[in-house]
Amino acid sequence: RNKMEFSFAARRWLTREEISSGEEFRRDFALGLHAPGAFDRVLDIDTCPLQTETANASLSATRDFAIASSEEPYHLRDNRGFYRYLILRRGFNTDQTLVLLVTTERKPDVMAAYVEHLSASGLKPVCVANGVTARLGSTSEGAEIHIDAGDATMAERLGDGVFAVAPDGFFQPNTLAAERLVDVVSSFAALSGSETVLDLYCGVGVLSILLAGRAEKVIGIEKNAASVDQARVNASLNDTPNTYFLSGDLDEGIRHLPDGIQVDVVVTDPPRAGMHSNAVQALRALAPKRIVYVSCHPKPQAENLAALCAGDMYYVAEAQPVDLFPQTPHVENVALVVRR
Repeated sequence: RNKMEFSFAARRWLTREEISSGEEFRRDFALGLHAPGAFDRVLDIDTCPLQTETANASLSATRDFAIASSEEPYHLRDNRGFYRYLILRRGFNTDQTLVLLVTTERKPDVMAAYVEHLSASGLKPVCVANGVTARLGSTSEGAEIHIDAGDATMAERLGDGVFAVAPDGFFQPNTLAAERLVDVVSSFAALSGSETVLDLYCGVGVLSILLAGRAEKVIGIEKNAASVDQARVNASLNDTPNTYFLSGDLDEGIRHLPDGIQVDVVVTDPPRAGMHSNAVQALRALAPKRIVYVSCHPKPQAENLAALCAGDMYYVAEAQPVDLFPQTPHVENVALVVRR
């Protein structure tokens, strides 16, 4: 993986093996992963084999810094404390590292000391950022981002493209499998160079940009305005002047495309909940020749495909799962929908 997220906790949860070992463990601090299905049970993780050695060194250095600090790790039941999450990104193809430390308050002196500690540990992230959130939910999303050292982004290469990845931005966490996913999407899109492509839920523009060389024009629509800004930056980095990005609701964006735009192919990559029924109906009204539907949750995808194919307007011609998360029950599935 090129990204891992770890949680802080003021109470360490022990495994059966740790309890039976007879070894004494510090119980008032943990930095690691949650036990399955338990928001308040954090297992302390020394090394994570899903990430690189450099990322594991960053994890270790952060643990040492937080334990030596006068600030407390987060109390998951009492909703108090300072340290909440650690997000580590490592560019698989660029060897760049980004460190995001999420806290409940903004304390520049603590972050300055943290940056110095990482440097003293021999680590050189291209970006060290502080995310600040007081939200009670068990998520780092929505944190206010401050850059404390280095650049505002790191770079990762995917296929023929290079992409700037923000501390809180979305990027497929498995680079090698994501390259395979792009190959499948490109194959299903079957572009000849003359098509106009609409990329729904385009995020930071990865699919839009990687398809741009095979299409006449690619229009990306994304609700998150910050992601749209990042997509435009990525388009500039990759010199794809035939990509255009719009910010707004999907169904409104589909229904109100610029006059004269005839969409030939639609690529849609919605979140786990799938496409809203309004967006599905707007897509049927648009009536493109081909729809390439990328999903990380088969059930909503099946429901959306059934709605798209109602009345024999479309049919599902092909489907290809891609395993971005080996040894887990999660899988991405790419379906090709063709107009009759």
